[in-house]
Amino acid sequence: MTDTPTAARDQPLIAIDVVPVSFSTAEGLRVATARRAYDPYAGREALPGVLLDAAERLADGAHRALRTKTGIAASAVRHLAQVGAFDGPSRDPRETAISIAFLAVVAPAVDGGRAVWRPVDGGDHGLPFDHDTIVRAAVDQVRTRLWRDVPLTRALLGDVFPTSAAAALHTALHGGAPDAGNLNRALRTNPLLVRTDAPPTSTGRGGRPPATWTWTD
Repeated sequence: MTDTPTAARDQPLIAIDVVPVSFSTAEGLRVATARRAYDPYAGREALPGVLLDAAERLADGAHRALRTKTGIAASAVRHLAQVGAFDGPSRDPRETAISIAFLAVVAPAVDGGRAVWRPVDGGDHGLPFDHDTIVRAAVDQVRTRLWRDVPLTRALLGDVFPTSAAAALHTALHGGAPDAGNLNRALRTNPLLVRTDAPPTSTGRGGRPPATWTWTD
């Protein structure tokens, strides 16, 4: 048996699609899209994506998609991880393409200019291609890997965070507030966290300062 010559093969394209997310207590958990400039679906919001160049690494393609489609620079990306591969002959109306999807945790204060940020609320966003499926997979990855994946968790919550931020992130991912006692116990017994006291606020109110947490490494 001989292989089919490379020139005769009908090879699918390799696309890189990125799910940019950010989190803050003020804005909650958000995902970014960008308006498509060309057909198909010109004018529609979609995940930032590019076709992989022949000599390009996957992560480099993900950063290029963020930079060229949303204006988000690599320096604003706190964490980048693969979500998975998405295939199917009908996912792209132009021709067969396999998408390698990435999750990018972006610093919450960053506004990429062309990025359109929207809350993650558990529902679809009406995105073209199979981008709603990719977003769901990325959010599910965050939900299942939170706290077990330290770089991911730290990228979302920051180097120092209050208990209220951990509670807000749990609520955004699970659709309901965590049990306060269980959350505090989980934070207190986490060997990678150290409790500190936030400085007093400028409101002049008395009482104990809110607990904040920092990572040990």
